[in-house]
Amino acid sequence: MSISRRDFMKIFGAAAASLLVTRCKATTPTPTCYEPLPPTALPPTAIDRLRTCWQGFGDLAQATSADPGQGNGSYENAIGQQMMTEHKAALNELLAAGEITQPVADLVQEAYDAAVYHVWRSNVPITCYEPVWVDYAPVGANVLVKQADLLSEIASQGEIDPETLAKAQAALEHDMAFYELTDEEVHALYERIQAAAQEQGQPIPAFDAVELEVSLDAQEAARFIIALLTGK
Repeated sequence: MSISRRDFMKIFGAAAASLLVTRCKATTPTPTCYEPLPPTALPPTAIDRLRTCWQGFGDLAQATSADPGQGNGSYENAIGQQMMTEHKAALNELLAAGEITQPVADLVQEAYDAAVYHVWRSNVPITCYEPVWVDYAPVGANVLVKQADLLSEIASQGEIDPETLAKAQAALEHDMAFYELTDEEVHALYERIQAAAQEQGQPIPAFDAVELEVSLDAQEAARFIIALLTGK
């Protein structure tokens, strides 16, 4: 039994003989006035906030379809703009902590912005993408949205098939390689494809069939998105 020094001195002064005989004295625990506090929930980390952003495409689509004006009577993508701002703020935290490089962060942000715009544009009742000879932007953005939904779904089921991860990695690497192109490089790519179609009669290739150089930053950006959505 443990007893404070002060209590011991009181007991010793009042009944030293009894204490020496019994060697022990039962005491009633002193009640405390402090109630145990419930555990405090930790604020979401930058990774948590990024994951929420990438899992919000469905909510954006639903909100845009239900209220194209998003509460202000216009076709401005207010919700999407907020999502992109929150995504960038979380990425900046990772940058400051040295957990991601600037080129990879820029690439991830550009890809995310494109996906948000694609989801909004696909659900707002205005003119769809203007028809042009070649335009891989909608297809590339759709790849991002589909992969995000797929990875989030399979991550919630537990174990992830390595083959599925490999396919997702390849698809995202190709997508990141496209977003890494400058506007001039995209224009040159489209011109080459159009020339081949007009002069040689070649069909316009599907987006995933277009050969693109996958840089180390594109590979890292793809890995980052997969790890973000799967927790791996």
